[in-house]
Amino acid sequence: MLRFARENLRWGHRRIQGEPARLGHRIAASTVRQILHDASLDPAPRHDGPTWREFPTTQAHGIIAADSLHLDTVLGTRLHALGFP
Repeated sequence: MLRFARENLRWGHRRIQGEPARLGHRIAASTVRQILHDASLDPAPRHDGPTWREFPTTQAHGIIAADSLHLDTVLGTRLHALGFP
């Protein structure tokens, strides 16, 4: 487990716990966390960047507003339209 943690710096304790589980070795995530803590290995760092709440405001300049509608003609055909402001 320590090797997993050292070779894969972005993995957290749950991901490290999942690798032996795929091979049939069941180990609790809390046990993996304790092993990493005892070896002074911190969990994976939080990815830099905005949170999901901050994402729309940081991307607002690139988001295009659009609206779609349909019109039924007198002859019974339907026209679809897509509008951009």
